[in-house]
Amino acid sequence: MKRVGGISILAIATCIAMPAFAQDASKTQTQAGGLEEIVVTATKRAENLQNVPVAVSAISSSELANQGVFDTSDLNGSMPNLQVSSAYGPQQPNFTLRGIGVGTELSASAASPVGVYVDEVYQTFRASQGQQLYDLNQVEVVRGPQGTLYGRNTTGGAINFITRKPALKGDNGYLTAGYANYNRRNFEGAIELTPFEDRFGIRIAGTYVKMDPYIHNLMPAGLNTTAAGGASGRNFATGRDPGGDESYAFRGTMRFKPVNTIDITLKGYASKSTGGAAASIGAGPYKSNPGLFDYENPNFILSPLFSALGSKGAGLLPSSYSRAGLSDTEIEQDTIGRAVTRTEGAVLTVKADLTSRLNLTSITGYDSGLYLQTQTDCDSSPLRLCSNGYRSDFKAFNQDLRLDYSNGPLKMIAGAYYGWDSVTSNNAIDIFNLLSDVRAALGLPATWFNPAGGFNGTVLSAGSVPTGILGKQHFRQERKSWAVYGEGSYEITPAVKFTAGLRYTTDTTRYRDGITTYYDDAGNARMLAVSAYGAPYFLSPVYNEAGAVVIPATGGTMPGGVNKDGKTSRISGRAILDWKPVDGVMLYASYSRGYRAGTFNGLAYISSPQVYFVKPEEVNAYEAGFKTRFLGNRLQVNGSFFYYDYKNQQSQVVDQSVTANIITLDGTMKGLELDVEFAATDRLTLSASLGLLDSKYKDFDQATCAALNLSGLYPAQQGSCVQSGAGSVSVGGNPFPYAPTSSINLAFDWNAAEVGGGTIKVHGDTAYSGRFYYDSFKDYSRGVLKNLATGPYTNGEGDYWVFNSRISYVTDRYTLSVWGKNLSNKLYFPGGYPNEGITGAGYLVRALPRTFGVEGTVRF
Repeated sequence: MKRVGGISILAIATCIAMPAFAQDASKTQTQAGGLEEIVVTATKRAENLQNVPVAVSAISSSELANQGVFDTSDLNGSMPNLQVSSAYGPQQPNFTLRGIGVGTELSASAASPVGVYVDEVYQTFRASQGQQLYDLNQVEVVRGPQGTLYGRNTTGGAINFITRKPALKGDNGYLTAGYANYNRRNFEGAIELTPFEDRFGIRIAGTYVKMDPYIHNLMPAGLNTTAAGGASGRNFATGRDPGGDESYAFRGTMRFKPVNTIDITLKGYASKSTGGAAASIGAGPYKSNPGLFDYENPNFILSPLFSALGSKGAGLLPSSYSRAGLSDTEIEQDTIGRAVTRTEGAVLTVKADLTSRLNLTSITGYDSGLYLQTQTDCDSSPLRLCSNGYRSDFKAFNQDLRLDYSNGPLKMIAGAYYGWDSVTSNNAIDIFNLLSDVRAALGLPATWFNPAGGFNGTVLSAGSVPTGILGKQHFRQERKSWAVYGEGSYEITPAVKFTAGLRYTTDTTRYRDGITTYYDDAGNARMLAVSAYGAPYFLSPVYNEAGAVVIPATGGTMPGGVNKDGKTSRISGRAILDWKPVDGVMLYASYSRGYRAGTFNGLAYISSPQVYFVKPEEVNAYEAGFKTRFLGNRLQVNGSFFYYDYKNQQSQVVDQSVTANIITLDGTMKGLELDVEFAATDRLTLSASLGLLDSKYKDFDQATCAALNLSGLYPAQQGSCVQSGAGSVSVGGNPFPYAPTSSINLAFDWNAAEVGGGTIKVHGDTAYSGRFYYDSFKDYSRGVLKNLATGPYTNGEGDYWVFNSRISYVTDRYTLSVWGKNLSNKLYFPGGYPNEGITGAGYLVRALPRTFGVEGTVRF
């Protein structure tokens, strides 16, 4: 990691050399015109960011407005080593901190390793994490494992969205309205009333956004005739455009201070988002012609059937599909579904000053909701190769109770946490169901049942016609988490402080009623693929072409669903030593251990053994950093160096049965962060940040791995040797998914001129992302992976810049703005899934094209 080392030396030299100059400069520089003090609550108490010995960044409400942050994806480029992407729209973001995130895990049963909090309440369900980005006071991002004060599922870090609450001072409010291309309309507003000054206040806030799709589906609604002329009459195209979104949310907050020592806040909220489900821009197996999907390519699992029935054979199936003539905002896909996200909840926060040195805080939260995606194309073509649907209903409860003690050089926090959550998933499985049309064209009855050709070569002949996998999956996962924690800091000298904390956590996970039922084209339930029976349970006989029974009905008592339990207990925590050699300079070193609870492999729909408990994820993290301010408070330079040692990092691969399986891998991550902010003049502020990452999984010899038979293992792995859809392969030495080697953010804020009692403000920013890969197989160049994928998906993504700008005219009463995002109209794909071997094309999710608009705000 030579690049990291070289920059590290420069950063250290800068940090150590500048203080002496800074002290001289501060004699002539005043605080006026300098950088503002930023107060954060990353340590569960309000502190100046520059005095907190952890890697934390914060964006205030004014900065959110200046930068035009509309949704979570706009946080990209706002701080070092933060990436935000999603295949499901802005309401379900995937946060990645320092290369640690949830980008490869699809199941609702999996929790993110980056803990997302709203007003300190843990947001359990990922689909709800993008619903509250309005009327915010601040966004705080703590990088690195937070195993003491946050604790739950925070091996990557924590993000806390802090909403505005009544200030108990007067009445106020605002209303914002905007319009942009793609017919985007947005409204946001809040009103705050204070019936009793310093005692009781109410704040009500809401937002509404509606935007037309920017990708257009050229496939008309109606019978899908791309396979065998639509002979079965079962497969229909929706004709719907993907994307487009209509969302609303509102929040009511009451704050009551009966006496000066007690502060009670009660918040209720609700939100809903509807629109066309997100879609992919497919990429075929040839990098020179990514728009060609070759269904006779041997990497494609159904290529023998397409070769026999394609244009060179029976003519029932196309031999290929081409995107030729389509733009990067046009698709031809048969089933674009409808996506709905809904959340509602309440939070009660009570803070009491028990004595002048001891405070009590209680935070109680409950939320519920759903994520619904009706069947949506996952093969990127007009064919009915893949069209799955998902529904997850969730509810969660969180209670945190803590004491905060402060007495001179000693500060302590002690607390207890309890939380439970439940998610119930009902998913529709629709794989290879173009075969319904093939079956009908060949004269086989609708009761013909041979899912994915699974009976060929055993009870049926090798040449028997396969049917698709048409099924329904149901499961419920319940989790409970208990923890006690404590952290204390002591100023050994006025310049040296030591901090240490521990947390003991017990997590129990129950997987209940897991059952998957397969159906034939006549709608008859034929087989339980996943059930308590443990093997395929046939609800009715399977017949061959002659009508003879080849598999009898299983008989006996109908089995119930799979029920399994998992439990883990872990100790996590941290130790930090910080030193302030001179005013404005802090150096720190830390060790921390993070923990992410185990879970179940929720998307198992092929066999019962695929429902297994995934081991908990653990990380030991070592970090050294510095925080400095000098030049009369005009220049701030913060940085850190870190090394992570991961055990059982949870990731996901797709196996030969077309099932997404969660695996666990050991690996290391080392990196650097540098964050600079400079008030060049009283009117111009410049900022820049740099992130470098070097990650790799633990080595495993490829030749040894290739010889291993991992079939029958759950998960199918031995260390870094993993069973892929093409066979065993070592991922040792590969980087973590979605961990870019480098990232750069540059920005400026310029108060350009004073005009007519107001100020013209100009903001500009750009973000660069280095190369990253979509999954743990990297570029698919190793071993048997070449037989799985060869197209552009294997390139990963990166080496691109994105430019944004906003110009505003601001007075005390109103703001008028024009803005643009992705100004160069860069085409890039922040998300992707490895579908090439399954559906013939890689699944790539594109980012928004260039958007621009106007916005106005009135304050009262």
